Amino acid sequence: MSWDRRVVRQVGLAQAALGFTVNSLGACLVLLAADLDSAPEELAWLSSSFGVGLLVAGVTGRWALRPGPRPALLGSALVAAAGTILLAIGASAVMAAAGALLLGLGAAGFVLVTPALLGGPDAAAGLARAYAAGSVSALFGPLAIGALAATGLSGRLALLIAVPPLLFLAADTRPRRSAAATGPDADAVSVPDAVSVSATPTVSRSDAVSVADAVSGSGSGSGRGTGDGPLGSVERARPQVEVARAPSVWRAAGVWATIVVAVSIEFCFTIWSTTRLQATGLPAGAAAAAATTFLVGMAAGRLAAPRLIARRVPVILVGCGLAAAGTVVVALFDAPMPVTLGLALAGLGVAPFYPVTLARFVQVPGLPTARAAAYGALASGTAILAAPATLAALGAALDLRTAYLVAVLPLALVLAAATLPRRARP
Repeated sequence: MSWDRRVVRQVGLAQAALGFTVNSLGACLVLLAADLDSAPEELAWLSSSFGVGLLVAGVTGRWALRPGPRPALLGSALVAAAGTILLAIGASAVMAAAGALLLGLGAAGFVLVTPALLGGPDAAAGLARAYAAGSVSALFGPLAIGALAATGLSGRLALLIAVPPLLFLAADTRPRRSAAATGPDADAVSVPDAVSVSATPTVSRSDAVSVADAVSGSGSGSGRGTGDGPLGSVERARPQVEVARAPSVWRAAGVWATIVVAVSIEFCFTIWSTTRLQATGLPAGAAAAAATTFLVGMAAGRLAAPRLIARRVPVILVGCGLAAAGTVVVALFDAPMPVTLGLALAGLGVAPFYPVTLARFVQVPGLPTARAAAYGALASGTAILAAPATLAALGAALDLRTAYLVAVLPLALVLAAATLPRRARP
């Protein structure tokens, strides 16, 4: 199926705003700490806002979407705009905290609504394009903050760039009486596809690829290569319909845990890379700009991942090796250039973790697709809440360099070990 231009525009704006704002939280943390004359580690709550929003969206998503996806999209845009403004101009920790929480809720709403608007047989291509917009936009957030901070102004003001598109999105989302195809009836049709818990208990090959491609932001709707090679493979879903059966609790829990580990590794770097670079002697603006190398590595890795998977390359194991190597470089060296290169290397390694582990979870036999997606959001929220805060606590007790070694390396080892047994199965 195809979507009208209005839907494509709305989803693209939502994902671009999400990528720009959420990936700016790490840089904002450093600048806010300087504004409030406190240590960045004391503001770990800032990195938790998106995680809190994901948990709320995961728990309340079915009820939020009952009137249709567009009311939820409208509310998410307004909430995200309000949070962005407060976070950009807030002169106190209370205002910044309120802004971060509102932004997290709005961004999580975008995550929830996007599949409801782009449901149907062509969801893989539509979601891939939508998330690609977010991936590209994510690169510009920290760069804009760093460039503005270099001029002597508050770099947080760069967040205001996202406000006009968010307000336009809110206005564009209002129902149009003359557009029957985009009215409430269309919304009502799209919601059950996205949120019904009575979905068929088996997952088609195209469904599995849709999740992996969409989250990876690779821009590919291809159905090729859902496997991760023999090691940690994303199981190739069988096209025929099977008799419904209850999912294995232990298997589902194990795969769910790999999502938590994958997102934990990613957000340790996303949130704290700017702080790590600042510790090498870079000013806050330059550190925020240099930290985008991790996002560049992520983007490059996710563009390459589908082709590697198609060739049965064990991308999880290779990624764990690259992430571990990048972590060692980030931790052992104390000069801007090697730390920046280490972040890029870690980004390359981390890139396939989330899409591959999420695709495996969606393919757990007997687990309805919609329920798997909700549990996946809860896994992401759990990791985003716990991992950066844990790294901050370790950094306060030891130092951030040692914290990376203590936190990230064991997580990479656990993810690699969790992947190995599945390779041995015939």
